[in-house]
Amino acid sequence: MTSADSTHEDLRYVRQLAESGAHAPLLGGRFMAWWGLLLTAAYTVHHFALTGAIGDGRSIFAILWIGFSVLGIVGQLVLARSMPAKAGAGSAGNRASRTIWMAAAAAIASMVVGCAAAAGSGAGPAAFDWIVPVAFAVYGCALIVTGSLARNRPTFAAGVGATIMVGLFTALILSPDRYLVAAAGVALTVLLPGLILLRAEPR
Repeated sequence: MTSADSTHEDLRYVRQLAESGAHAPLLGGRFMAWWGLLLTAAYTVHHFALTGAIGDGRSIFAILWIGFSVLGIVGQLVLARSMPAKAGAGSAGNRASRTIWMAAAAAIASMVVGCAAAAGSGAGPAAFDWIVPVAFAVYGCALIVTGSLARNRPTFAAGVGATIMVGLFTALILSPDRYLVAAAGVALTVLLPGLILLRAEPR
């Protein structure tokens, strides 16, 4: 074998490694499942609070969403600390996943601050309803991008579903059952895909 042949074989081997790494399994399933579970529960409780089945119609919402935020962050930190090193963590899909979900969280947090300001300026509690379609929009972007990079069809399909939820929730924004629809949407586009990704993670 000549030096040129050896170099060609080496390059082909490196290319094969790069291609296999690019489509490694996504490793964020436990985080998606955690937030999906919490958010499904929070939207369901929010629905019952809106209908007067639980709470006082005012402070219940603050208790619900502050509790959601605290539980979510604590759970995120615990999961991050307990997650072992896994093969494929450096793949394009997993590197993009970490960045795009951080950007998604920042966008949602910015929307929460804006809605809180609007609510305090006279828009009232209904201003917070607009967080939901924004959240589904960023879920859709994150899931479609990471699903495409990792060639993961369930993740990509979840992104399409989240995108559809943007329009569906907006169309139902005056419906008394809108948060039940949101809860079902999160269960199908965040919780379920998260469980699927978790099951597919390398051991």
